[in-house]
Formats: sequence, C-alpha cells, structure tokens
Amino acid sequence: MNSSRSTDRSYYIENLGCAKNQVDAETMIAALTAGGWRRTAAPEEAGTIIVNSCGFIEPAKQESIDTALAFASAYPAARIVMAGCLSQRYPDELAREMPELAAVVGNRDPARIAEFLRSLDLSPQRVFLPPGPASSLPRKVLLSLPGSAYVKIAEGCDNRCSFCAIPLIRGGLRSRPSREIASEVRELLDAGVVEINLVAQDLAAFGRDSGETLTGLLTRLLRDPRTFWLRLLYVYPEHFPPQLLTLCRQDPRLLPYFDIPFQHASRTVLRRMGRSSQADENRALVGRIRDALPEAFIRSTFLVGFYEETDRAFDELLAFQDAVQLDWLGVFAYSPEDGTPAARFEGSLELPDPAVAEARRDAVRERQEAITERRVDRLVGAELDVLVEELVPRESLAIGRCYAHAPEVDGAVVLTTGEERVRPGELVRCRVFRRNGLDVEAAPL
Repeated sequence: MNSSRSTDRSYYIENLGCAKNQVDAETMIAALTAGGWRRTAAPEEAGTIIVNSCGFIEPAKQESIDTALAFASAYPAARIVMAGCLSQRYPDELAREMPELAAVVGNRDPARIAEFLRSLDLSPQRVFLPPGPASSLPRKVLLSLPGSAYVKIAEGCDNRCSFCAIPLIRGGLRSRPSREIASEVRELLDAGVVEINLVAQDLAAFGRDSGETLTGLLTRLLRDPRTFWLRLLYVYPEHFPPQLLTLCRQDPRLLPYFDIPFQHASRTVLRRMGRSSQADENRALVGRIRDALPEAFIRSTFLVGFYEETDRAFDELLAFQDAVQLDWLGVFAYSPEDGTPAARFEGSLELPDPAVAEARRDAVRERQEAITERRVDRLVGAELDVLVEELVPRESLAIGRCYAHAPEVDGAVVLTTGEERVRPGELVRCRVFRRNGLDVEAAPL
C-alpha cells in the first residue's frame, strides 16, 4: 500500500441507495470525524474513497460496482473502500474479484468504520463484517437537503417477502429503544431540523421484538412542543396500526402521508410474494385512511413481472390501480435475486419474459401519471406550509415540498418568492395557485 496514503486521514464518501443507507453514511461521517479524519468535498482530494453501496436489486448492485471501479481508475493513488449493503451481502466475492478495493466493510455497525480503517494500515485483512448491534452516534453532518433528516427506528426485517433480499443483507428485525430515538430527535430539532422522516424496512413492525409500539413511539416524540413535521416512510399494509389515523387527526405535526407497499393485486401473485394482505383488504385500508383524513396522500410500490403474473393477473393489478387512485406510485420490474425464497421458483413456476415485464411497468407508469395529476389538483387553492429546500439562482424562485411530498421521490412546490426572503431549511406558509405537471406552484402569504 502507498505509504503516503497510509497516514493520510482525508476521505471522500459516495452514498448510494436508500434513506436507510444515507443514515449509515452519516453515521460513518460522525465516526470518522470523531476519529480525527477529514472529509473532503471532492474525491481527488481524498486519500481514502468510501463507496457506501446498495445491494438490493441488480441495477443497484451494478451501479455500486461501476462507481467503485470508476473511482479506482480515476484516482489510482487513493485506496477504495466498498462499504454498505453490497459489501455485507457479497464480502468475499468482492474482495476476491475486485483487487481494486483496499477493503470491504459490512453494514451492521457503520460506526466502526474508523476502527477498521486504522487497522487496515497494520493488517492484511481486507474484509470487515462487524456483527452489530449498530452503535448510535450523534450525526452532525446530514446528507439531506436543509431542514430535513432521516431517523432510523429499526434495522432488519422479519416479513420475509419472497422477492426481497433485505433479510439477507440487514438481518432480522432489531428495534431501537424509543428513549434513544427520542433523544436523537431532540438533538436534531435542537440543530434546526424541521422535518423528521422515520425510516425502517417496516415502521409498523417497530417494537415487535421489544414490547414497544409505533404509536407509543410517536406519542412520545409528539410530546415535544416545538413546530416540526413527523413523516412516516414505509408502513406495511398487513400491520398498519389503526390508531395511527387518530394520532394524525389529533396532531397535525404527524403528517397525513403514508407510504404503503401494496406490491400487487392478484391473489396468486401476492401469495407467491409471501404477502398476506389481499387486494380487497388493501382497497379497504385506502378507504379507511381517506375517510379519516381526506387530505391524506398515499404512496405505494408495485412490482410487476413476478412469477405467475399472467395477463389476467396483470389486469387485476390495473383494476386495483384504477380503483384506489393512489396519489404517488413507484413501479418496478422484478429481477431475480439469488438467495431469496423466490430463487427456488426458477424452473417450476412461470416467469414473464423481461420485455413483457418492462412493458407492463411502463403501462402502469403511464396510467399513473394522469391519476397523480388529478390527485395533486386537490392542492390548488390550499394554504399550507412548505419546507424550502433550495433557491433558484438569479430568479425569484425557490424549490420546496409540502406535507404531500416525501424527500426526493414525489413532486415539488415551486415558490414564486418575488421580494419575499425565504431561506432553505425553513417552513413558509404559502398558497398554491397552480399545478404544473406533477408539481405545484405557490406564493408565500
């Protein structure tokens, strides 16, 4: 190893993947800062480049590998470290097949990254897989846009959907103590954060392993009297707590925004996916949410091209889509993942041709665009708070989000600020005056 690099404690981190991965990256930054490392804004300035990888589906895995290889080619003097989900899932394969990597670090305890990098100078060991549980560190540096932060309340998953590799990557459910989460939220609010996004593989499963509950945690967090948003991301329909709707009605800081992964509507396909809820139950859940909270926005995920998705099964999905009129929808074509229960179906069950799956994905997306436009029209004329994310250079415009928009995945609010002075990271009361595509335009009041 280059001796000049072995004493160089500068690093650059490239984060890939989901919000939970982002929390891990922020934890690594906190650990490295505490260990005396210096974060650089550009990879060419770093002695160590860390790629916090994603290993969920094939395109994400390939992106992680390509990113690491590109850094190795562009900056041969730096040592390249692959961390995160892909490293946890394929540690030995990566170490064996990618000599460009100086190290491979798993994701079960990202706070120990500094410890391993110190040992890397003294030992030939290239693979580091700490067993967990994950250490908790205050995150002073956030990779979110201003005013927003993700808080991970649990790790791993016990749902065991047949298509999903998450249990292979992150293990079984491990809930954090609610007192620890509440302390972290207080620190973030003290630092000026106004949007707390709670994340986990399934928020509704929180506390099943420890005797706590999601609604108990939310009640605890809402005792803080300050003005802030509390947003829930990813609540499985099978476990959706009915008390959640009551809490939303009682405290508007708990946003009426629900990310509920329905995945499909065909009974046969859902059974093969390992999902217990059925289309009629999911349709009823959407109805209960909208009866209790007419202003609610609901996001979901569909997975097309799975085993036994016949033309008839796909038609059932389209009928469900038309019936529930979801506000936001992400659609993905199934890609087989080794090690998952669905991998055992190969050769015994019918899998649609990939071209058919992609055509179905595109059809759902096209159908959804018109649905979402109609749903977003409800915001026109409304007075609501907008979290300002960024100012548009040389224009009297700003970009932000309201309660109806989760970070990065939904539409946006375009603020016509005029002479108004708004700052990224603050909540501004606005009136929406127009929809433009999937976004809305508004002006401060």
